[in-house]
Amino acid sequence: MHDLSLFLLELVENSVRAGATFVAASVVAEPSADRLTISVQDDGHGLTVTPDQALDPFYTTKSGKHTGLGLSLFRHEVEMADGKLEIGDAAELGGVAVIASMSLSHIDRPPLGDVVTTMQVMAATNPEIEFRLSAAAGDTASRVSSADLINLTPALHACEELLGSLPGGPHQTPSSGDTAKQLKDTRSVG
Repeated sequence: MHDLSLFLLELVENSVRAGATFVAASVVAEPSADRLTISVQDDGHGLTVTPDQALDPFYTTKSGKHTGLGLSLFRHEVEMADGKLEIGDAAELGGVAVIASMSLSHIDRPPLGDVVTTMQVMAATNPEIEFRLSAAAGDTASRVSSADLINLTPALHACEELLGSLPGGPHQTPSSGDTAKQLKDTRSVG
């Protein structure tokens, strides 16, 4: 199982390879609805194939490669957590939008991982591209730009704090007691 931040990295790298000059990523947790939504939108050249082709594990745009497992593995993880992955046109930015929505509390949901560090690395290694990271949980929201990600601004720290408070966030790892309780609860159902 991969952290969701690693799938986010794959999506953002796809945007960069598609010639995007602006990439917007968001992580939205809705505890009252038990939903977690991760999305990436860009202003790149858009999909050159159908969404079904893009999700085919044997399709890739990378020369010298014969498989494109990133999106298909991400879809599998999302579906295992009672979710859905959608790929289409980014209405606001004109490129591609990938939106994954899944159960926030599902036992099979991968941990969130370190989303902020993922975006910091992308901003630092691609200074010609503008990155934006938005995070929201309940009534709390935060948005940071490439400059915030690189310069470690207070806005970045607020975003880190918000994402760190989510279940499976970078500073929350389930204790063995929590995992054992989840397994026991699962076995006692039905």
